Amino acid sequence: MTHLALARKYRPQRFADLVGQDPIRNTLERAVAGNRVAHAYLFSGPRGSGKTTTARLLAKALNCEIRKDGESEPCNICSACLAITAGNSLDVLEIDGASNRGIEEIRNLRENVKYAPSGGKSKVYIIDEAHQLTDFAWNALLKTLEEPPPHVRFVFATTEPLDVPDTIASRCQVFEFRRLRSEELIEHLKRIAAAEKVRLDDEAAALIARASEGSVRDALSRLDQALSVSPEGVTADAVAQALGLGGLDPFFDLGEAIAARSPKRALETLDRLYDGGMDVEEIADGLAHHLRQLMLIAVDRSLEKLIDAAPSDRERYAAQASKFHANDLAAMLALVLESRGALRRAETPRALLEVALLELCTLPSARSIDDLLHRLDSLETRLSGGAPPPPAAGRAGERAGGRAAEPRAAEPRAAERAKPLPDTRAESRAAEAPASAGVPPFVAASPAVEATPVAVPAIAPAAEAAAPVPADDFERWKRAVNRVKERKLLLGTCLEEGAFLGLSGTAVRVALTPEHSFHRAMLEMKENREILNQEFESQFGRGATLACVIGDTFGATATATAAAAAARVREDLLSDAAAADATAPHAPAEPAAPSIVQRIVEIFDGEILDLGGEAGASGRGLA
Repeated sequence: MTHLALARKYRPQRFADLVGQDPIRNTLERAVAGNRVAHAYLFSGPRGSGKTTTARLLAKALNCEIRKDGESEPCNICSACLAITAGNSLDVLEIDGASNRGIEEIRNLRENVKYAPSGGKSKVYIIDEAHQLTDFAWNALLKTLEEPPPHVRFVFATTEPLDVPDTIASRCQVFEFRRLRSEELIEHLKRIAAAEKVRLDDEAAALIARASEGSVRDALSRLDQALSVSPEGVTADAVAQALGLGGLDPFFDLGEAIAARSPKRALETLDRLYDGGMDVEEIADGLAHHLRQLMLIAVDRSLEKLIDAAPSDRERYAAQASKFHANDLAAMLALVLESRGALRRAETPRALLEVALLELCTLPSARSIDDLLHRLDSLETRLSGGAPPPPAAGRAGERAGGRAAEPRAAEPRAAERAKPLPDTRAESRAAEAPASAGVPPFVAASPAVEATPVAVPAIAPAAEAAAPVPADDFERWKRAVNRVKERKLLLGTCLEEGAFLGLSGTAVRVALTPEHSFHRAMLEMKENREILNQEFESQFGRGATLACVIGDTFGATATATAAAAAARVREDLLSDAAAADATAPHAPAEPAAPSIVQRIVEIFDGEILDLGGEAGASGRGLA
């Protein structure tokens, strides 16, 4: 006797036998019992979810000779039911949409629908893979589908519902079949194994269900394949051997290696899986599935019901998930999924997966960051004499439980951390230095001034933050920035990157960090300064000009001698860099610092064309 595949042998013959599609089954049963069956249906869903089987059950129920009014189940013993089950009924025509997709086949169908059923009550056309039909074929069927003869029913089955024209879908009742959950597949596999009188281990059933991805037909085919390897009983090892899977143990080993931050163990496990016959893409899929299981449990133990695993394996997942932070697992899963998309295009996919494993084993842990923040908070608390903050584990637990972390009580002290420690010597030297309120902005922004101990009135942003900017001034500042961006977007963006410190007389003070060298260069260009000064005058009044302030504590290294040099630079406006360099007194213990113009030439790799008048001050003479 020839062997009949399990997928065919246990194909549902009644509505009650359908697995996992309860809403669709109940709706069709009531439609048949109440004689309210539509003239056209569109069944969409993934492979192996029961679309064609349900279409056959509907055709069998409509043509059953024994079924009474008010009932829905076919008898499966009359001649019509037996013919439909055997696939030789003249009133139920199954058409493959992939091979009968042209307009000529649809024209023949349209000519045949007007003939009455040969022996049954209804003529049912089941068109499988309906999305393969051409647009011309759909158009030829459109009128017939809208007003078919009373004895005709159409059922379209497709895995790509978006490819079916809207004009067709609107003329059908649409049912969306879903993928089956692992628990449903496991229970169905156990029932089939009991009917076949073979032993099926829970781990083996879970492994088959996970590999089937929600498809009943795939699950039964894999069970049949495993039974050919081990007819007396199906174990996880038999399933792994039959399907070429690595089982769960190697992926738990990978999880342990990642948790221990051991690249050597991870690469050795990968090599073992690869030598066992697993493809690189299959390994990546298995690792992504494993990390997802761990992430769900790490977020909250109550999400254990969402993982695809046998009850005996869920404890293993829970034990391993306790070694990770939920945020770490989310980052790892994202990295694996990103690498998975590139594996198909990679010339050396194994090397790409090895690089991904190395990154997984070296990712910084969120727990380490939490511990560092806790130590900083504890240090601040001890310095301020307050009570120590709660341990970092509490914050990590809150994030792992899916709750947003509460704002730390030490956050208001962040500004205090940014403030430099007071330097009494710098303050005394700054008090002795003469006032330099008229220093041009480009002098304060110049690298030479930063390198030379000059008493320039440049205020660090942290110190400047103590004096709040008036709201009116800040609004005018925002309007000025927007106007500059409208005239010159790059210039406005560079200006916006600075911190507005307020007005000092007619000077619009903007703080920049030493890293903003490009921003300073843009703001210092003569044509750009003209734009800036025009907009500042329109917002802050006549004579308003830009004053760049560098975020370094110039006063901390200022001396009275250097202050005299700064005054000389202010008076001459850098008209003669060589003369300024020669006349400016320097500290005897320090070498002479290069002039501003020389520093600019070095930075921008320029050439001095002219230093006279305004060109020397604005940098216009540099090429």
